[in-house]
Amino acid sequence: MKNENLRNKLLILLTLIFLNSCQLNWYGDIDLGSNFYYQVEPAFNSIVIPVNTDEPYKSSIYVIKNIESVGFDKNYILAISKNGQEIKYWRINKNAETKKLGYNENSIIELSNVSEIGSTEFNQIRTSENIGLKTKTEYRKELNYE
Repeated sequence: MKNENLRNKLLILLTLIFLNSCQLNWYGDIDLGSNFYYQVEPAFNSIVIPVNTDEPYKSSIYVIKNIESVGFDKNYILAISKNGQEIKYWRINKNAETKKLGYNENSIIELSNVSEIGSTEFNQIRTSENIGLKTKTEYRKELNYE
């Protein structure tokens, strides 16, 4: 009986230590690689970078808002955003250095490896890299938001 109590207490202690050491992702953010994350939750629906890379799920900076579709591989993140009727195509080059260039008028960070591109270039990269896109709705269904 004493051994069982000791074992249970030790198991609880180890579980608490493990959970404390983990960086838990409660909201279902998608790790896109190279410190970029897609915040799927409808209230955010953005690609972000963490304020502190050691604690990526605590606080983030917006990179691209109003995501419609996202796809990624080891080299690129491709995203389509839509604000009203305006559709934009984005490429994030994960092999290039991420340098902070400043912020735009909407408080969105501008990074050296994030570019708005034309739909033709977007489709060329998507085809050559064989990147499948998922819509925000598909991501939300996977994570039970819809």
